[in-house]
Amino acid sequence: MASTRKKKEANSAAFTLCVEPDSDRQQAQVPGVRVVSQSKWQGWIRKMTLLVPYMWPRSSVPLQVLVFLCICLLGLERLINVLVPVYSKNIVNQLSEKETWRSLATTVCIYVLLKFLQGGGAGTSGFVSNMRSFLWTRVQQHTSRTVQVELFAHLHALSLRWHLGRKTGDVLRSIDRGTASVSHLLDYIVFTMLPTLADIVIAIIYFVSYFNAWFGLIVFICMFLYLTLTIIITEWRTKYRREMNMQDNNAKSKAVDSLLNFETVKYYNSENYEVRRFEDAILKYQTSEWKTNASLALLNQTQNLIIGSGLLAGSLLCAYFVTVDQFQVGDYVLFGTYIVQLYMPLNWFGTYYRMIQTAFVDMENMLELLTEEKEVKDDTNAVDLLCTEGRVDFRNVCFRYTAGKEILRNISFTVMPGQTVALVGQSGSGKSTIIRLLFRFYDVQEGCILVDGQDISKVSRCDQSQ
Repeated sequence: MASTRKKKEANSAAFTLCVEPDSDRQQAQVPGVRVVSQSKWQGWIRKMTLLVPYMWPRSSVPLQVLVFLCICLLGLERLINVLVPVYSKNIVNQLSEKETWRSLATTVCIYVLLKFLQGGGAGTSGFVSNMRSFLWTRVQQHTSRTVQVELFAHLHALSLRWHLGRKTGDVLRSIDRGTASVSHLLDYIVFTMLPTLADIVIAIIYFVSYFNAWFGLIVFICMFLYLTLTIIITEWRTKYRREMNMQDNNAKSKAVDSLLNFETVKYYNSENYEVRRFEDAILKYQTSEWKTNASLALLNQTQNLIIGSGLLAGSLLCAYFVTVDQFQVGDYVLFGTYIVQLYMPLNWFGTYYRMIQTAFVDMENMLELLTEEKEVKDDTNAVDLLCTEGRVDFRNVCFRYTAGKEILRNISFTVMPGQTVALVGQSGSGKSTIIRLLFRFYDVQEGCILVDGQDISKVSRCDQSQ
């Protein structure tokens, strides 16, 4: 060592250490994930505000063009959904009236073309839908990549205090679920929820204008009851989904913590105890999972009852008008085809509404991570640290982890370039804290730390040239 024992003692005596526990384990715990209990729609504007910048590819014009093309294809799907039952009706009427083969063949060809574009029903697997999904893949990848990179950078920017208090298992599960849900949320809303609502409005207007007000009323009542009960039941059962996520996090955290501390478990011969704790966590998760699935079954049965009742009422009314010669046979086919076609995306509406609910629940923990305040922040005009000699100055540094428990008080010392200084003191006297402050894991409450005359609180924590 470059300095003698006397120099060490002189340097140690040059500053005062308040003997308080230095372990971060005694600080106020900052959990990695906070569980909230309010409805997921509470604060949804704030949530969407946080997510929109990741969803819209502002930095890429080609991706913006893809978004525009996908919206155009979405509008084309709505038009095709109306034309398919109309041409189905025309075929039946032309067959009943025994029109010419050329006219009938033309109608059939147009109908088959529309079905090719539409797919198996409501555009779920047709040419237009597949093309839209293909074009949307790049936009989805952009969203997923942006969210993951932003969250990864944000976690690295959080303080040491937060990282010492977090639970790794909770954080990893929250990131996995959150990024997966964000990448699909826009797809759920723009390409499923909004088109379904548009289909309902178009169907009501079409039935009222082409048939009569009774058919529009039947469709409206069924749609209203379906959507209302879907929302009410889904809101009610969301608490079970949230509880299931919490128990899932708990089980994974116990497994990760136990395996990370394998040596300690062996020292205390606690293998059976750890296995029992893990099994108990799994049982609690499975209980929550059963409640989630049971409430889902109730929702599905309620939806089926409403759909079946509406289809029965409309079919009977339409059949009656056919028997009294007010409607043609093709009109019955039109009603049946259109209403079944409408119920298919409506059924998906319930499914995707639940998916959106689930996405918001899954994103709650990730959004908490994204909004976690950075304890150590760079100054607005922060510049890179220019280290030329390596001189370190502590000037009247005061620091505390928690209010009322001061760790360092008025610490002042200087380490010259090439000099070796030892920090000597009892365990918990602040030696590690000094090193952490020098590396700016925390900012000092009073005083300053200088490196080659530069206050480290005024420089950037990262080299901007990297």
